[in-house]
Amino acid sequence: NIQHVMIYIKRSTMLKTLKNNPFITSLLIVLLYALWFIVPMFFTEMDPNAKGITGIEGALKEARPELITGFVLMLFLSLFGWWKKIGFISIKKGGIKFLLPILLIILVILNFSWVLDESHKWFWGFDSPLQLVTLLGVMFLLGFVEEGIFRGVLFYGLSTKLAPFLTVFISALVFGLFHFVNLLGGAEFTTTIYQVIHAFAMGFLYASLRLKIGAIWPLMIMHGLWDFSLFVLSSTVKHTQENVSLGVGLSIAIPALLYGLFVYWRWSKENSVQY
Repeated sequence: NIQHVMIYIKRSTMLKTLKNNPFITSLLIVLLYALWFIVPMFFTEMDPNAKGITGIEGALKEARPELITGFVLMLFLSLFGWWKKIGFISIKKGGIKFLLPILLIILVILNFSWVLDESHKWFWGFDSPLQLVTLLGVMFLLGFVEEGIFRGVLFYGLSTKLAPFLTVFISALVFGLFHFVNLLGGAEFTTTIYQVIHAFAMGFLYASLRLKIGAIWPLMIMHGLWDFSLFVLSSTVKHTQENVSLGVGLSIAIPALLYGLFVYWRWSKENSVQY
């Protein structure tokens, strides 16, 4: 039965080797995640009119792949016993206040989307309340997967070999560069470059917050809400969605990076860590 299979796997030599070498294992997991996007492209014909994942409809199509990757990630974490190691712990005292600026910006973006809504649909570009709730669920799942892999597994693996600042920087860099896979989905090169820059800056901020607040699950929630707000924005402001989305991304990248440096500085000061 399934229980016996799980026990056998947990006792296997290969699993023990992977569990005891988090640096290598974390890199392998990121590689597998990348291949999950890349390999199918060799077996499908690319749509020349594709523009990547945009808007509410595009985001909803990601429900199935996110469910699969979320399940596989949970399986890895359970087999390795890494739930606490990647940050499923209590928030450090005073850490929650450092999430408030992100929440404030999310509310501003959502309000901006509501004011400039050109979709003439039910609300925020959604056809129904069910569609809104469904997108929220998909985005929270996306937050779980991306934070779990990049600020969880990769962050933990890098931290076993590298100094804290390098761990933060490299995990953010890998997260940013990973967004080049959007090119395979039909996204334009210029747009993808902006996405890479934005992802690196937000990744640096999230990684710094990972140190400061200790727990990863609040970052998963914030990540989900953040992506939700951007998809809503790109759907409600249809006629200028690309310019608006890119403008928001670039205007936030530098402040996010600066705030990430501030958060890291506060953490390093409290823990007597040198850059």
